[in-house]
Amino acid sequence: MGSLRNPGLVTTRTPRLVLASSSPARRRLLDDGGFAPIIDVSGVDETIDAAVGTDAAVCALAERKASAVAGRHPGDLVLGCDSLLDLDGAALGKPASPQAAAALWRRMSGRQGTLHTGHCLIDTRSGQRTIAAASTVVRFATPGEREIADYVATGEPGRMAGAFSIDGFGAPFVEGIDGDWSTVVGLSLPLLRRMLADAGVALADLWPRPSGPLVRDLTDEDRDWLAEVVTAAWGLPVVSLSGAHDVVALPGLVAEQEPGGTPLGALTYRAGPGGLEIVTLNSLAEGRGIGTALLAQARQRARQAVQRLWLTTGNDNVRALGFYQRRGMDIVALHRNFADEVRKIKPWLAEETDGGIAFRHAIELEYPALGGQ
Repeated sequence: MGSLRNPGLVTTRTPRLVLASSSPARRRLLDDGGFAPIIDVSGVDETIDAAVGTDAAVCALAERKASAVAGRHPGDLVLGCDSLLDLDGAALGKPASPQAAAALWRRMSGRQGTLHTGHCLIDTRSGQRTIAAASTVVRFATPGEREIADYVATGEPGRMAGAFSIDGFGAPFVEGIDGDWSTVVGLSLPLLRRMLADAGVALADLWPRPSGPLVRDLTDEDRDWLAEVVTAAWGLPVVSLSGAHDVVALPGLVAEQEPGGTPLGALTYRAGPGGLEIVTLNSLAEGRGIGTALLAQARQRARQAVQRLWLTTGNDNVRALGFYQRRGMDIVALHRNFADEVRKIKPWLAEETDGGIAFRHAIELEYPALGGQ
């Protein structure tokens, strides 16, 4: 955005994780794991053919939930889950009444069952569906009648598959498990990691990120990368009012998400009699504050040097003009027919337009020295 040509930004929005469930326990698991899911309750019918096995039933229900929600979230990852307890070969969901919950607990007392949780992950970008179940053996305690009555009175068993929880009032009545604890809660985090990997998504891609990118000085190790970025955007050399520039030799700034991470954008500048000039500004991912962070750091340096910060862009570069003005830069000059000078160096620009607007003039913008905020 710092040149006279459109920077050719690349949009790479990270998919969000959407949970097609109203379960507070599943949401809490994902929140605690750093996923911050979007919640979109499917509201589908959860009845299932009793003849199918419990593991097949939970997978079918998970897919039903994810499918109902996927169409509302293009570009995202939609996760559906469902859990059932297998006891003596019977699939047990939420008990229909307090009496049914108490009766079930009398059956489970001192025994063990297998908690199956089905998962369906739909990558709406590709349509890929990954369906899998996780199973964990649960060994139940032997609560007395008073304990059963008191637990049923909490109302929790009526909301839980198998009439129990492992992370709530029911936890004291679970003697132990053989398998993954989060499966019993209702969503296997280890299985989710593997499913995401199948979709080409790393866990860290879904974890919360710092509020903005980090900005550091451009180093010699960055210059080959910078040459590729600038060449792809505009071609070299870059032409501004101050002349034709080999930007790879200029000082600059680099934005990255974390120290040593992949560069997300860069700004190059030169110091001259007219102040500190931004020669190029490239952001490689939209919506993440990269250009804003680079511009803010360049402005800080200009203020410390008691210089104005300025740049030129083409009259056709409407997006860049809006970007800079929204961040407080003023238009201070129109340099008519400057495109003729640029085309002496880059004749291939002769017919190029951006959005139907022919490139003809250079527009100069600035932050005044010691001015503004």
